[in-house]
Amino acid sequence: MNSATPIIRLRQVVKTFGDGPTVLGGIDLDVTAGEFVSFIGPSGCGKSTLLRLAAGLLPLTSGEVSVDGRPPETVRREMAFIFQEPALLPWRTVLGNIEIPLQLQGVPRAERRQVAGQMIELVGLGDVRRYYPRQLSGGMKMRVSLARGLTKSPKIIILDEPFGALDAITRDRLNEDLLAFNLGDGTGILRKGRILFGGRPAFWVKDYIDRRCSVTD
Repeated sequence: MNSATPIIRLRQVVKTFGDGPTVLGGIDLDVTAGEFVSFIGPSGCGKSTLLRLAAGLLPLTSGEVSVDGRPPETVRREMAFIFQEPALLPWRTVLGNIEIPLQLQGVPRAERRQVAGQMIELVGLGDVRRYYPRQLSGGMKMRVSLARGLTKSPKIIILDEPFGALDAITRDRLNEDLLAFNLGDGTGILRKGRILFGGRPAFWVKDYIDRRCSVTD
């Protein structure tokens, strides 16, 4: 894929739910590989809806959405969508939860265990790989959710306020982890919600967050 070509493209996107008011109207957006884009706006202005449209999880009312030149629902294996809740299976360990996407794709057990193990180390959960969700803190659960999404080596990571319910220190640490994942591998990240870095200088943030997009009523 040409790096200058948008990996996500929205053109005149409109979304309404039934006979209700228009949630999104006439949205145009290009996201290129490696960009870190954050959507900021008041509650209820359509940020989550926009992310779900980009991921192909909601039907359009009108307009066009493409991911790498294709309809988003046809390239979901190349995307990771991280929700507000980690949605871990309580009867599976950290390792077992992280390997679920690979298991669903039919990846052999030995290979998926190896990949899941690498992701565990990447998010700093090596010491708790045999723990169950009930034994984890909120921040640890979100790390498991991130690692699970990363097992697919996604081109795009879409996050819908996954750290909103966490304390400020844990939230800042996970935000820094996201930036580390985003450096050097060409993965695009779409993020809903304000990105905060306690004590980090503004120029450091600007270096790595390419765009903030405001969504208004």
